[in-house]
Amino acid sequence: MLAWRNGEYVTVPDGATVAQIHEGSSLFETFALRAGHVECLADHWQRLALSCPRIGLSAQKLILGQSTDRAKWSPILQKLLSAAGLTDAIVRLIVVPRDDGLSTEWVTLRPLPEAAPTTDLFLLKTARDKPEWLPRPKSGPWKNSAAAWKELKSLTDRANVEGVQLDVEGNVSECTRSALAWWDGHQWSLPAGSTGCLPSTAANQFKGVLSQAKVPFQEVAAPLPGAVESILVLRSTLLGGSSLVQKVFSADGKVCWQAGSNQAQAKAQQEALRAWRAQRSINLA
Repeated sequence: MLAWRNGEYVTVPDGATVAQIHEGSSLFETFALRAGHVECLADHWQRLALSCPRIGLSAQKLILGQSTDRAKWSPILQKLLSAAGLTDAIVRLIVVPRDDGLSTEWVTLRPLPEAAPTTDLFLLKTARDKPEWLPRPKSGPWKNSAAAWKELKSLTDRANVEGVQLDVEGNVSECTRSALAWWDGHQWSLPAGSTGCLPSTAANQFKGVLSQAKVPFQEVAAPLPGAVESILVLRSTLLGGSSLVQKVFSADGKVCWQAGSNQAQAKAQQEALRAWRAQRSINLA
């Protein structure tokens, strides 16, 4: 497939991973491009900027990594979309440090999956590794999450699934590509940063929506409770930023949790998140 690298177009393997693009340390961000529009891009750039100093980079010197300038992005995205035969896509920006203090930046695309109204979860045996620092960056080569993704694919070939990683103490950390939140009938809970989870852009937006609505929530280091009413998967590339979980399976395929009939609170907060994100959409392509 075609990729962009610091102003030139190069060919990389189809579906190339972050590690295949660059084996060493890197930072990366992914976001959905729908009809040329991206939601909440500034949140991705904020997370990227927080991580840059850790690998010796200045966010202000990045080529694309802090830009919302359509004039910069549109020619790149249009060329990559055309080469891939896509109209919508998941866009990935990879930032690699150089010896001169500047960066090599890559832009790649992959197909945007069809929106699924619900998601099922599989509890994985691959434990979330300990972060090199907190808040945890979204950094390559991403080996632990790649191992979790490989385990999930060995359990099921379905598309609308996520694998849940626990930390070494058995606490819920995050999914292979997403954050989690669960409603117990009184308050929402999300994994604490101490579990090794990423500072998810969608999860942070969800917490902001809850705060605005004065809905209580907490960040916890705890196993996934069995008595919760609702579970949401939170991911920036999902339509609206979230997906309602229907079932949770153990690694041997047994159902260990199922959503009840009353999902009013979860659906109300999903709609609030969707509306909040839509207000922060920009035309990038």
